[in-house]
Amino acid sequence: AEKEKIMKKFLAMMIAMLAMSVNFSSCSSDDDDEPKPTIDPVLSAAEWVAGEYVGTTLTDLDSRGMVMRIDTTYDQPVTLGLNEQKQLVLTYHNWTDHTGMSYGDFRILPLEATANERAVVIAGECTDSLYKMGVGYPATLKVAGTIGGEPKVADLTINIDLVVSPKMTLKFTLDYEGGER
Repeated sequence: AEKEKIMKKFLAMMIAMLAMSVNFSSCSSDDDDEPKPTIDPVLSAAEWVAGEYVGTTLTDLDSRGMVMRIDTTYDQPVTLGLNEQKQLVLTYHNWTDHTGMSYGDFRILPLEATANERAVVIAGECTDSLYKMGVGYPATLKVAGTIGGEPKVADLTINIDLVVSPKMTLKFTLDYEGGER
């Protein structure tokens, strides 16, 4: 009879331990299913980054495989806005090449915007014509980078492949860093 009591106690303890371990494991899996916080849970990533940024642009030119740093532009405005379809659009105002000629504003749309805990990552690509002295040059425009912090800081790389003749494409890389205006 004593052995039977011990076995019943042992069995009851094992069942209790098993129930507790199942309970603990279900609690820990619930934690994994919780959504991760973003920069601002009220706004979408695109809405959060929308605004005008002012900063510095370092420009590299790749001409037939020769890369050179060609200029630094200060207080250059870049606008990130939402168009009528709620797509994120980057507008780079009054881009000027290494010869001093202005191509006016160019736009890259639509951009993808994804948020993590520290920043919003944006990326996009489009084809446009850049106009110099009334002549349109086909260009492929790409942007990639992050916007984060408070106040917001934009760290963007913009690539421009500008077809100036059937035999030559000039490749510009604009490294842009700025803060919200």
